Amino acid sequence: MISIFHGDNNTASRDAYNQLDSFQGDVLRLDSKQIDLNKINNFLEGASLFADSKMLGVSNFFGIPKANLDKLIKIFNNTKTDIAIWQEKKLNPTQQKTFSKAKLNCFELEKIIYTLLNQIKPHNLKNFILQLRLVQKTEPFDLIFFWIKFNLRRQLTSYTKFSPELLKKAYLQLIDLDYLNKTGELSIGREIALIRIMSPLLN
Repeated sequence: MISIFHGDNNTASRDAYNQLDSFQGDVLRLDSKQIDLNKINNFLEGASLFADSKMLGVSNFFGIPKANLDKLIKIFNNTKTDIAIWQEKKLNPTQQKTFSKAKLNCFELEKIIYTLLNQIKPHNLKNFILQLRLVQKTEPFDLIFFWIKFNLRRQLTSYTKFSPELLKKAYLQLIDLDYLNKTGELSIGREIALIRIMSPLLN
């Protein structure tokens, strides 16, 4: 069976995909940047130490270059090995039809996050902070941060009410914040750091 985990709530979809860790059998997990067709073929066709219990997991499958993607689609459609796919974003209608018999597991964002994203506009800092603290009561910070950063990146390439210079500066600072947080070098709380970055933009 092919199981696909996707949706705008990438934290929940990733958590579901990570249940692979509890799979009792041989597991091969690969990211889209680590794709090796020979390695995949050998895993799918080789004997398992646990009889027929094997699972192949692929992260961001639809980010694989098309030449390899097309080959993998054929391979996956012809194997009896269970396959789990995690995609960081919600699949488009064409992608959802890639595997006709796949089990699609879509994880949607809570409406409260969309409400927060709607507060990202000039002269709206107070409302943004109030909504941010409200959302943090029910949603993980990593998910909130991902969508705030995504919102700014989208505005950089489309219409925006913000100063392009301020918008770009805030977006680059969010990238730095993400790096410092992941490397353990952030010296203040993530919420405080986020508000300091967004303040000049939303004031």
